[in-house]
Amino acid sequence: MRFLVRPASLILLLAAIVSGAHAQTAPKQGTGVITGRVTYGEKAAPNVGVVLFPSERLMDRSAIMKTTTDYEGRYRMSNVPAGRFSLVAVAPAYVGPNEGSFGEPGKAVTIAEGETVEKIDFSLVKGGVITGRVTTAEGAPVVGERVQLNQVDKQGQGRQRSISNFNPFMFETDDRGVYRLYGLAPGRYTVSIGESSEGGAVRFGFGGKGYYARTFHPGVAEEAKATVIELAEGSEATNVDITLAGKSKAFMAKGRVVDESGKPVVGLRVGNGALMKDSNNMGGFGWGSLSDANGEFTLDGLTPGRYAAFVWNEDNTEGYSDTVTFDIVDSNVTGLELKFRRGATISGVAIIEGTTDRAALAKISQLSLVANVESEGLAAPTYPNVKISPDGSFRLTGVRAGKARLHLSNFPPIPGFALARIERDGVAVREIEVTQGAQITGVRVVVEYGTGSVRGVVNIENGPLPEGARIYASTRRKGDPGPPHRNTQVDSRGRFLLEGMAPGEYELTLQTFIPGTPQRRVAPVKQTLTITNGVEAEAVLTLDLNAKLPEGGNNE
Repeated sequence: MRFLVRPASLILLLAAIVSGAHAQTAPKQGTGVITGRVTYGEKAAPNVGVVLFPSERLMDRSAIMKTTTDYEGRYRMSNVPAGRFSLVAVAPAYVGPNEGSFGEPGKAVTIAEGETVEKIDFSLVKGGVITGRVTTAEGAPVVGERVQLNQVDKQGQGRQRSISNFNPFMFETDDRGVYRLYGLAPGRYTVSIGESSEGGAVRFGFGGKGYYARTFHPGVAEEAKATVIELAEGSEATNVDITLAGKSKAFMAKGRVVDESGKPVVGLRVGNGALMKDSNNMGGFGWGSLSDANGEFTLDGLTPGRYAAFVWNEDNTEGYSDTVTFDIVDSNVTGLELKFRRGATISGVAIIEGTTDRAALAKISQLSLVANVESEGLAAPTYPNVKISPDGSFRLTGVRAGKARLHLSNFPPIPGFALARIERDGVAVREIEVTQGAQITGVRVVVEYGTGSVRGVVNIENGPLPEGARIYASTRRKGDPGPPHRNTQVDSRGRFLLEGMAPGEYELTLQTFIPGTPQRRVAPVKQTLTITNGVEAEAVLTLDLNAKLPEGGNNE
């Protein structure tokens, strides 16, 4: 069984940070300049790589360009194209700022054509080290097992760990059972080995090999009883050993996929989701075999826990299945039956408004649509997706019954395009009511195209910002209650850029998030803007960090 788990995105991001300093893409020639200095505390940090990444491609972190600090720790990056970027100082075993949107390393930088951005400085500190040995109760080394690191607060509650410039491949025990985690930010950590389904994670590769039940240092099953490692700047915690009980047996679940008449359905991919503890929400997702000639499938490598099985809706599958929940306790599960139901279709035409540019109009065939369906109960993760045809026609299949909302699904988004509205029978609608097997036609998807932009400056009163705080700028059309059309992070200089906006009246909103406090406690700042194609609007906003929300308010 293969897997998809939420922590994997962090590992991919870390791997990209490490490799990005070596594998660069050819940069788009620009005229901007970025300068700054990298230090180890107060001392110059010579020969440190400084790497520029695109900000909007979190999972495609190929470097745009790279430079190296001189003997005084200074760097200069020339020919930088205009845009929004993440700048990272890469020094193994050292910890730098984590100012990205999702806590990734680096600093956000917004730069205009021909602009010189100065004093983007990095003060690096020596990262901490946690090392130990993992053995069985008999003293034998546990080889090739992944070590899990979790940062905890002063109350012992887990939270996402700080991401540093460490090697993502160090989280594995060697032939002696020894592991060594370095480049860690100061903080409080727990360390564990093994698997648990309580957090909604799904792992793979157990099969007949079995698995180790999740065990925390020094050898306890409950995280509340784990020894917390206090890590100071540059300190090393040694002998963080873990003793594991013997491997537990992994299990499998078997069943069959049938249609509504009870006949087997062949060739469908069956998946499973681990249910979170004390809830019916699925965490990680995995998948098993294709249904065979008898409709039979197998999900293997399952640890004890609660699961839901379902048919994956992939490649615009013609239908979907109900979910079937089951428990793995101490034996295999058989006799599961997934009923595959014929899905609805949503068809119509997509048009682009706001331009007569043939080149822009021709890009309609590059756009993709996805239907997100709100259903009652525990629903399988189905997201029917289709590419729009050159003539603008589209046909989404396998849509689950419920309330469907259509969205553009390109990632990264194609610059300049945004969904303006959905029309049915000439009336704008936010969602489409879908019944099972319905053939819904005549849907009109209106996509707007624009070349307007907003370049902003944020001045902070009663500051500075607390460490780790982030400010986001977003726009939505005036009077539109829907989600923002554009959003971006404000960089460390208080600059931001929103591009590819269609003409019209917009409301610009600043939202501030401060870790360690209730989110959205700072009152938002709003401003009305008029956007014109080909024109860069300017916005200057003042953010008062003491401006609190009214009782019961939020900053939407």
